Amino acid sequence: MNMRLTAKQSAIVKAPANQKIFLRGMAGSGKTTVGARRVRQLLEMGVPGSEILVLAPHKRLSQPYLQAANEGEVTIASFASLAYRIVQQFWSLIAEQINPNTTDETPIFLNHEMAQYAMSKVVGPEIEQRNYFSSLRLTRARLYTEILDNLSKASTVGFPASQIADRLKTASRPDPEQLHLYDDMQACADLFRRFCLQHNLLDFSLQISFFLDFLWKLDAPRRALTDRYYHIIADNIEEESPAAHRLLLDWLPDTSSALLIYDTNAGYRTILGADEINALTLQDACAQIVTLDDSRVMSPSVALLERELSGAILEETDAPAKKGRHRKADLRTAIAYTADDQQRYHTQMLDWTADSAASLVHAHGVKPGEIVVLAPVLSDSLRFALVNRLEARGIPTYSLRPSRPLHDEPAARALLALAKLAHPQWIFSPVYAVRKADVAGALVSVIEGIDLTRASLLVDILFKGGKLHPFSKLQNEMLRGRITDTFGERYDQLITWLNNSPTDQLPLDMFFEKLASEILSQPGFRFHDNYDEARIVMNLLDSARNFRETVSRFAPELDDGYEYLKMIDDGVLTNQYPPVELDEQPDAVLVAPAYTFLLGNRPVDYQFWVSVDNPAWSRRPLQPLSNPYILSKQWQHGRVWTDADEQATSQQILNRTITGLLRRCRKQVYLGYSQFNESGFEQVGDLRLAVDDVLRRYSDTKQSEAADG
Repeated sequence: MNMRLTAKQSAIVKAPANQKIFLRGMAGSGKTTVGARRVRQLLEMGVPGSEILVLAPHKRLSQPYLQAANEGEVTIASFASLAYRIVQQFWSLIAEQINPNTTDETPIFLNHEMAQYAMSKVVGPEIEQRNYFSSLRLTRARLYTEILDNLSKASTVGFPASQIADRLKTASRPDPEQLHLYDDMQACADLFRRFCLQHNLLDFSLQISFFLDFLWKLDAPRRALTDRYYHIIADNIEEESPAAHRLLLDWLPDTSSALLIYDTNAGYRTILGADEINALTLQDACAQIVTLDDSRVMSPSVALLERELSGAILEETDAPAKKGRHRKADLRTAIAYTADDQQRYHTQMLDWTADSAASLVHAHGVKPGEIVVLAPVLSDSLRFALVNRLEARGIPTYSLRPSRPLHDEPAARALLALAKLAHPQWIFSPVYAVRKADVAGALVSVIEGIDLTRASLLVDILFKGGKLHPFSKLQNEMLRGRITDTFGERYDQLITWLNNSPTDQLPLDMFFEKLASEILSQPGFRFHDNYDEARIVMNLLDSARNFRETVSRFAPELDDGYEYLKMIDDGVLTNQYPPVELDEQPDAVLVAPAYTFLLGNRPVDYQFWVSVDNPAWSRRPLQPLSNPYILSKQWQHGRVWTDADEQATSQQILNRTITGLLRRCRKQVYLGYSQFNESGFEQVGDLRLAVDDVLRRYSDTKQSEAADG
């Protein structure tokens, strides 16, 4: 917000309150800064905050606008939240049309987690009975998620949900098994859709459909928006779906002013239905189109690296970098790496990464918050290895993995295991009963400082009959000495609370809250002053509370606490919680997947790219029941998806990722090579090939210039 504006930026900010402007440009050119300043300018011009609407694809991109609004009445929302609000407010206008037999005018809104749960109830038995997806090895959670994603794309792209399989099949090669899978998927999607309509259950796809196809066409719901918001600022419209673009296109004639912001060469949310090409149709609704060409972030050497790498990835024989190279820029100052023999193995790369980051912080005075460590995929083991190495060198860290299911987090698993121990009245099958390994893992996750060896010893001795017994009654002095009184006392404090807490009187979410506040957040336990653990606990509380409140209407006869734990054991409930805002994080090194960092839209001084050799940098997620590119507005119906399309998509993914990362890097990128992955297998990916090509070409050019000079 303190950036000094250029003349072009200032002209946009200070434009009259009746201007509609389409602003496009590269990441780091100051577009969001302009948008946030425009909000402030409108307020200073006397526009009531209640008449200003800021739209952003997700919450993390709205932080600059929250600061600019300065607690004013400016509405900051997403397209999805607008749809939810209007459907909730005006449902009675269409309730009978949707379901003539309805007796309850209030629908049940399903988040992704609850939509999976509802699908498991209606689709799960059908899968078993009809032997659907028999040739597909996919967890139920992944299967349900792909079906829900397909329904969402139908509603946001704008084609009937009944046509999903047809679109996928006409773009597929004549593989009978694959075509059969699409038919199974369509049957399940149709069944789920009928069930939702019958019971007034609104998943995301139905919320969008009812909003645009029904309520937006009615006078009262439409005027609830158009008669309130006369000034719209929509940021990152390339990350929005065609449905959001359709709303804006229809709404703009009723506004006094608008600022639509488009990030070129982005579109990171394509897999979620974003359509950066369709977003350009909004240019025609604006009187003025402005382009910001210059980066306010990249140094000349980083800018040179960005152009060179883009040319190599796209296999341009005459790359833009060769035409526009700044002779004063030295590409070698933009990157750091070591010889192959020093980073041949995965552990060598990890050690080099941690040592290099420690050198930046301790020897060169770089703030940890100006460093990010990024991977194409951040597994548990990779995150653990990186965080342990960094913290062992005195570097504070935090990590963000929004695509990681909540129940995969050790802190969440610990609370779930403790909940089972505290509720002996809940009888689980042997497959889902609490095991010694679960209890030992829970103790490691909640007791400060205890190691797995001591935790396992405690469990082996004191976990009997499905119940933990007190350490204080252990008579064997040798075993007491191995465990130590310190850990024994903390263990006793925990199990005393579990055994004496009136759990049968508390809903599960309140049990979690009481356990966390009264025990696990106290000194001696790991949730005390631990940012990451506290965030996970709050997300688990939210998940369990939402489950309880929804199930109470959906199936009030069920014991929601028992049902919640059972569905997690079945692998169905996998809600993913977005990380809290990056601007609120402590001064620490961020360890995250590359895409998570990109969606935060935050520049830093130094980036570490680990496992540059990994093919995952250019690989789209495996979706055997879907394809976001085929189910997009840009795909020609009937055209077959070929290997050439797959290759072009891989190039596009890699180019967008690398370009986006470099445009958010001020000074230098550290390239972590690893010829062998963490499993010991040799790997060669497109990013490593592109990097080698750039270094070779740059070296040849420098040698040629030296010879000519």
